[in-house]
This record gives sequence, C-alpha cells and structure tokens, in this order.
Amino acid sequence: MNKELYFDISSEQSGGSLFRVEKDGKKLFYYNHSSYDDNKDELKVFETWFESFEAFWKEVTKDRKWFYLHPLFVHPEQRNFIREELKTVNWNIHPNKKWQESHQRQWKKVLTDPGEYYSKQ
Repeated sequence: MNKELYFDISSEQSGGSLFRVEKDGKKLFYYNHSSYDDNKDELKVFETWFESFEAFWKEVTKDRKWFYLHPLFVHPEQRNFIREELKTVNWNIHPNKKWQESHQRQWKKVLTDPGEYYSKQ
C-alpha cells in the first residue's frame, strides 16, 4: 500500500497524520490520530478512513477552534483551499493577541513550505 503524507496537525490533547493511499486501485485517505487525557494519563490511538479530503476536513472543522491546532504539514494540493478557509475564521476566539499571531505564523509557514517537506512515508 503506497501512502503519501497529506496533512499533519497536532495539539497538546490530540493530533494525527492524514495519508493519501491507494488501496484496491482506489484513492482513499487514512488518518492515524490520537488523543491524550492528562487527567487519566491515558493515550488513545485511532485509525480512521475517509473517502475524500473533504470528508476528513468536515471532521476536523467540527471543532470550532480547529485553526488553533498546530499544523505541521499541508499537501500543496490543499494549500489554496486552507488559505481560503483561514480567511473566514475568528481569531479573536482566543483573547491573547500573541497566541493568535503565533498560530497565524505557523499556518503561514506550513502553507509556504516546500511540497516535499517530509519525505514520503
């Protein structure tokens, strides 16, 4: 199974890597992700399959503060889409201006990084 890193994002409580894979001749998206409960010191790992990037994105953006997650990589095919999505967010959800600017800089960085920032997995 060939897989290519497509999207990578994290936070203190959760994170994951989305891969575009070819399985049985069909392009699918495989999300290997985890969550951490620091009250219980419990780590849970999940594997979720999506038929499309749009289906994955719908799941990510259920969290109304998705843009405050820490992006590590965005595939070049989705960078313009993500730029447009970021134009519609309310950064003021978090009152700390430095926190806002820090996350804005991180999004800008991953949206301008070379397309092969990480080697294929």
